Amino acid sequence: MTFVTSDSPIAAGYPKKRARTRRQLMNAGMTVLAQKGPDGATVGEIAREARVATGTFYNHFPSINDLVEAVTNELTTGVQIGRETLDQIENDPAVRVLVGTGQLLDLAQDDPESARAFVSLLATVPHFRDRVRSIIGGAIADGVTAGRFAERDVDFTVDALLGSVVQWMRTTLSDEANEQGARSDQFRIALSIVGVPARAHGPLLRRVV
Repeated sequence: MTFVTSDSPIAAGYPKKRARTRRQLMNAGMTVLAQKGPDGATVGEIAREARVATGTFYNHFPSINDLVEAVTNELTTGVQIGRETLDQIENDPAVRVLVGTGQLLDLAQDDPESARAFVSLLATVPHFRDRVRSIIGGAIADGVTAGRFAERDVDFTVDALLGSVVQWMRTTLSDEANEQGARSDQFRIALSIVGVPARAHGPLLRRVV
């Protein structure tokens, strides 16, 4: 019989293996949740997608709801970090809106599974949607306070902007062409939604496109 001590090479590998398995389950969860949503996903499907035993799922997540919480936390953290980073390096709220919009569009191009999960969970998990709306709402409120955006109802503006960006993400995920010109048009629409005058669009686009 072999005993594994805390300082043995085998024990040292356990945390890494556990982290890899959790990552596999998270990635598989994003795939299944994007396809079926939280109500349609099953532990068995996620375990099969991750290529692990069903029991392994429960070693990491007590339930589907716990996996959903972990996935939404990760996706929300990405949005929050993006906004906090922008706040530190960019003073113009209009540029921050463009860069944040671009980050979500890039997610659809560079990490389709995460983007599909983002879009699906936004529609099916109210607390995730509320958190994302709160982050975007804070950015828009900052722009209104700074006099950069039109004084409109913030909730209405959030819904209009987020709805547009999600539709653009769906277009990218459906493999429809997304030329550079289309990105510029999307940015102009985003600026119009938050109330930046058309005459200011050109200089702003030159900073981010």
